[in-house]
Amino acid sequence: MATNNEIPMYAITQEQINQIAAIAGKEAVQTFRTEQAKVEKKRAREENKVKKTKKMLSSYRRIKTTLSDEVEFTEEEQIELRWKFIQDLMGSTGETVSKSERVIQEGEKRRQEDLYCIYRIEKATDMYREECEKSGSEEAKRRYRELSMMYLEDKEYSVQEISQVEKVSDKTVYKDLGIACGIVAVYLLGI
Repeated sequence: MATNNEIPMYAITQEQINQIAAIAGKEAVQTFRTEQAKVEKKRAREENKVKKTKKMLSSYRRIKTTLSDEVEFTEEEQIELRWKFIQDLMGSTGETVSKSERVIQEGEKRRQEDLYCIYRIEKATDMYREECEKSGSEEAKRRYRELSMMYLEDKEYSVQEISQVEKVSDKTVYKDLGIACGIVAVYLLGI
């Protein structure tokens, strides 16, 4: 006589065992592929951040030069220039005012975006410099110097010039710049 605590036993054929194993295998492969896709997606995001950081750093000198060459008008000067422009045209002033106003606003907006970009780059690289100095690691300090020579200093250095100054190989400079840009990407673009 069977009691309530007994576990019922079932007979399974070899064919059923093979079907269960096939289903489990398919599920395992699917789970593995899903996890691999997640890992690959994360790696691609990290690479994109480093590429975006390198692109921003590469444009740093150009933006800074452009900003220093531009004449910054005060609000009063902008208003005066707008009125002079309108007076010169004295025709269809309504349409002209809106076009000239848009041009001035777009120029100022672009200038503000450039100023913000410069601010973000300088803040991120300053934080990286402080991190390198606090670490006490000569390798970290070298990486910052290489990053600075490559992207930030007024004089533009080539990889070969940097490798000569730092007395390392070109390959090391490329590797160091990749590592440095990866760290600056965290400061610049977030995690």
